[in-house]
Amino acid sequence: MSAAAAKILTLNGRVSWPFFVLAAIVALALALRLHGVNWDQGFGFHPDERDIYFRADCMYRLLADDPAAKSCGYLTQHPEAEPGLRGLRYFFDPDRSPLNPHWFPLGSILIYVMVFFRSLIELFADWGGLEMRYIGRVLSALADVGSVLLVFVLGRQLYGRNVGLLAAGLTALAVVHVQHSHFYRPETFTVLLTLACIWATLRMVQRRRLRDSALLGLILGLALAPKVNVLPLLAPLALGYAWRILDDAGGRWSYITPEIVQKIAAHAALAAATALAVFLITTPYALIDAGAFINDVMAQTRMARNAGLWPFTTQYIDTPPFLYQIRQTAVWGLGLPLGIAAWLAIPFTAAMLFLNRRQLRADLLLLAWIIPSLLFLESFEVRFLRYLFPLMPVMILLAARMLLWGIDQARSLASRPHPYIRKGGIAKGILAAAIALPVIIAAATAFYSLAFQRIYAAEHPALTASRWILSEIPPGTPMVMDNHWDEWLPGLYDYRLWQFPLYEPDTPAKMRALAAQLSDSEYLLFYSHRPYASAARDPERFPYSNHYYRQLFSGQLGYRLHREFTSHPSLAGVTFRDDALPRAGLPQPTPEIPRPDPALTLNLGYADDNVVGYDHPRVLVFRNAA
Repeated sequence: MSAAAAKILTLNGRVSWPFFVLAAIVALALALRLHGVNWDQGFGFHPDERDIYFRADCMYRLLADDPAAKSCGYLTQHPEAEPGLRGLRYFFDPDRSPLNPHWFPLGSILIYVMVFFRSLIELFADWGGLEMRYIGRVLSALADVGSVLLVFVLGRQLYGRNVGLLAAGLTALAVVHVQHSHFYRPETFTVLLTLACIWATLRMVQRRRLRDSALLGLILGLALAPKVNVLPLLAPLALGYAWRILDDAGGRWSYITPEIVQKIAAHAALAAATALAVFLITTPYALIDAGAFINDVMAQTRMARNAGLWPFTTQYIDTPPFLYQIRQTAVWGLGLPLGIAAWLAIPFTAAMLFLNRRQLRADLLLLAWIIPSLLFLESFEVRFLRYLFPLMPVMILLAARMLLWGIDQARSLASRPHPYIRKGGIAKGILAAAIALPVIIAAATAFYSLAFQRIYAAEHPALTASRWILSEIPPGTPMVMDNHWDEWLPGLYDYRLWQFPLYEPDTPAKMRALAAQLSDSEYLLFYSHRPYASAARDPERFPYSNHYYRQLFSGQLGYRLHREFTSHPSLAGVTFRDDALPRAGLPQPTPEIPRPDPALTLNLGYADDNVVGYDHPRVLVFRNAA
């Protein structure tokens, strides 16, 4: 626990009550994030996470001088890579170095960490690449628990202890944090280090020491290492150094001198140099193999700016800026009503810049992170929910401040002697409502978070579907798989499978091939809603495919929905269901073998493919009934 957090732990040498509250929050956060760490049973349904493990496996084998390393994954395309550690001459040769991942969409540090832990584990056990999920996901969970603690530290420092505790509790329960903790990807580490950068900025402004700028640079460099997508952090950092200049000038802009500016500029330069050095140490081939690094970063930028450029981004074509992300984060990321409070907290905080200047710097600092980031991200056409994830703990913090501010205002109102306020208990009613609101939000968030745990307690729908197919359908049966650029159903090696190439150009020849395969096949399988949901976003590119989906789901092709396999968040008879069919303009087919209906189903509409497609997709099995 950090020194800042430890300040609340004692009162006159004794443990105070906030310690127990914070300890309970941390324990709850840890339990929610570590439960179901083996949710996919080692099949690696998240493509980026899978790629990290496989690349780390190949790199480890190459470093260990495994004879089979040359035929491992990405190394087949780089036969010149030398095995083992043979000195600096090889390290600085991007073609021959065994430490060059030749892959930079995500930070190399993620691969190096897996290689390090693999080298330790191999002293005691023989693990494969995907078995490293037990390490990667635990690290991701621990990083997110660290974010919960940092939210408390920032909340306490900026707005007071109670705001910090409420914000930490809501962050611990937030589903978007719980879900991301179950993947070994950059997001949880980026969130932790982003919050640490904001904390380090405050420390630098308050203490004014050169080493505080060095610490800030260290954390910034680490924040850039998992993925170079936190450049909007420069806005709050620049604001922090502007405050340093103003403070050194006695709080008056007119007193600023060139000497003060030069002094603070030297501190900022040290932070920048430290950040660059840390980034290059943790991602050395960003410089050594600069051409490949730049190409990968530019490819990711083109992908983000052009929906439909890559198949898995087709779902974002013509999605409205801001509104799409607001709905996805509010409904699926944070859950209602926390999601509404988190978004409302942004304009509320902007208004507080004029209404309550006592906390002006706190509000400005957090808005300097949120507003530029939102504007930057909404300039993209691709709107992955994970892009906004680094903003969400700060939005939760602002929501906690807004809710407790409302209670303070209601108490102030209740204490006024004006008869019209006291008449009929109006003031007491307002105070009761203000107190009830955060309680209701916390309870609703806890309910949704606990319901989400069902996903990690139940078997993955793809595995359940595969198990059913293997037990009910004879080997050799011809089947069509509609999962182009999607994940798969494991273990179907003994069946005659044909994959519909959805994202290839829509031509009559492509549809004739599909028609022939459907005529010959007994079953049609979907791993998730990605194919039909994304094709509907681009009817000009996929006119024939969209017509095929309309005919299929309306039953005109002779295929009937036989079984569906799902795993929705569910608790106490209440199920939170997503449904992509209305957005795709498709009718809802009735399964021939229906699933038991829960006591209460809340259909919350379309959920982004990246929200449901990895850990709880809707798997459909159609049968050729005609």
